[in-house]
Amino acid sequence: MTTLATPDLATVTSGISIRHLDKSYGNLLVLDNLNLDLAPDRVYGLLGPNGAGKTTLMSVICNHTFRSAGTVLLDGDDPAENAPVLARTCFIREDQAYNDVFSVGAILGIMPGFYPSWDEDLCRRLVGRFRLPLRRSARKLSRGQKSALAIVISLASRAPYTFLDEPYLGLDPTAREIFYEELMADIAEHPRTIVMSTHLIDEAADLMEEVVVLHQGTVVLHADVDEARSSAFVARGRVDDVRAFAAGREIVAEHALGQILSVTIRGSVGPEEEDLAASRHVSLEPASLQDLIAALGIHDLTTALTQENR
Repeated sequence: MTTLATPDLATVTSGISIRHLDKSYGNLLVLDNLNLDLAPDRVYGLLGPNGAGKTTLMSVICNHTFRSAGTVLLDGDDPAENAPVLARTCFIREDQAYNDVFSVGAILGIMPGFYPSWDEDLCRRLVGRFRLPLRRSARKLSRGQKSALAIVISLASRAPYTFLDEPYLGLDPTAREIFYEELMADIAEHPRTIVMSTHLIDEAADLMEEVVVLHQGTVVLHADVDEARSSAFVARGRVDDVRAFAAGREIVAEHALGQILSVTIRGSVGPEEEDLAASRHVSLEPASLQDLIAALGIHDLTTALTQENR
């Protein structure tokens, strides 16, 4: 969590700018010459396989981890050893630690001292919706309750820059829906920058405005969600019909169930594709973001979007 500070809340938000960022742990290079610009007041999905550097990147931006090389600017200022800047951030880790002897109520009670924009009414509503036990100590919370507590803090902080590392762990589907609903409603009224890492890509896709994909410590894709989704489509029907439709097209994945075949095809759907599909009784639908990234592979997806935008 951030350090205690009273920043100038009128600070102009210019976003996050990262140049040539490296982070090493001994001989292990986790972030490698990473460059990234994030405009303010948008919701970003930070995606990639385990070990890609997602948590480390968020941690470096919030100065929870020192960088090895490169520059990080938040609203034009370096967050390192900069309390007013850090007070504008909220970073909730997957393994967020709390003082075990503190109760939930006590933990929430000290939060306004860390976050100048803290909203107590929102905090109370979220506590009620997630049914958090205020008198229970942190060490007695379930995995899901710890995630719910982290979500309450992240939303009620109203921090201009909020970073969420797999925030839904342990939450059941109903609790995840509460999280998504409250996040959407609150950022609509109080716009801010949200960077969220998640493996439940499709479930959270509607929250995201842009996706940033990391692979081996560097950014290999930064695109608008709709742009990413439109880079491929799925054709589904009887095997022979789908094979005939897909002839000459680039298939990046396929799944068969009996006589029904589904193929993910690189490219966009135009009138020609629609007419041909109709003549062969083949259905066409957009590829899901999660299936798309898995099917194309990170480097292939980057190439597809580059070629499509030429």
